[in-house]
Amino acid sequence: MSGQSGTDEQVATAAAHWGPRFVNNGTDYLDFERTLAKVSRWEDWCRAWGATAEEYEAIAQRAEAAGNAVTAMDAWRRAAMCWHWGKFVFVVDPVQQRAASDRTVADFARGAAGLTPPAERVLIPYADTHLPAYLRLPLGVSARRPPVVVMAPGLDSVKEELQATAEYFLARGMATLAMDGPGQGESEYDLPIEPAYEKAATAAVDFLQDHAPVDPDRIGMFGVSLGGYYAARAMAYEPRFKAGVALAGPYRFDLEWDTLPPMTRATFQHRSGSADEASARERAGQLTLEEAAPRITSPLLVVHGALDRLVGPMHAERLAKEAPGAELLMYEDGNHGVANHAFESRSAFADWLAALV
Repeated sequence: MSGQSGTDEQVATAAAHWGPRFVNNGTDYLDFERTLAKVSRWEDWCRAWGATAEEYEAIAQRAEAAGNAVTAMDAWRRAAMCWHWGKFVFVVDPVQQRAASDRTVADFARGAAGLTPPAERVLIPYADTHLPAYLRLPLGVSARRPPVVVMAPGLDSVKEELQATAEYFLARGMATLAMDGPGQGESEYDLPIEPAYEKAATAAVDFLQDHAPVDPDRIGMFGVSLGGYYAARAMAYEPRFKAGVALAGPYRFDLEWDTLPPMTRATFQHRSGSADEASARERAGQLTLEEAAPRITSPLLVVHGALDRLVGPMHAERLAKEAPGAELLMYEDGNHGVANHAFESRSAFADWLAALV
């Protein structure tokens, strides 16, 4: 398929929409600034972030050679996030995008054990394949099985990026299972986007009940952006979730299709396996909560920013109105994902979920 054309406007759009997200999910602000300074065309985006990633890879290699494991693992994770930003909505060059994705996965795996608590890579059986995920257990759980939160990325986020939010759940005694579902992260190359994401969520719950040292009766759900839609779907159709959080999720993904950034539309087209934009738009309309919302009777916290320019607040308002178990937390000056109030919003929904699972 053809990718998005290269223009300075697309670079500016990426910076305007996603800058706070980059910084709050593990990338130094100065790395963000100096990397963007290298990008004059959208076609240069992935390559520029790769150059920053390689600087951190070099730091990691030197640290490993010197026996400084903590520094090395930190640098590997920083490198991974830079590779991720390079490829997250970059579909101009599929070969370059896939290489950046592979480096994201490989680098983060080399640093995952350095997180506190560490992240363990696991594989969730799904259909005829598996969904890669990271499982983390809160500290001090040897004598008990903790509650656990299944975490769903959005259209362009991945399990590695979710670890910054996972810290808030872990600090409150909840384990986390962040997974790459269909069309996400590692899984995007084998499985297209799945409107009925409850299939992946059910697979995650089955895995937790059979293979993880967590409390099988205390499972929560979380999703951000398109993952917010996925979280709502999971709450509607998987009764084993006790409570959930839908952050910045769409009610129906095609309602504001024409105002989405061109990179986002192209990314959805690519990850949904659609032949062209018209087909992608039709597919986006299948990601809807029209029948699912009335089925959500367990507690669901719908979190949104009133100034969200990617997923307008009317999506959250409609879901909160139609779902019997829902309550709405709206940040009046919040952007997409409420990334401009990351500490406040993440603390609020982590506290809310900890009280219910």
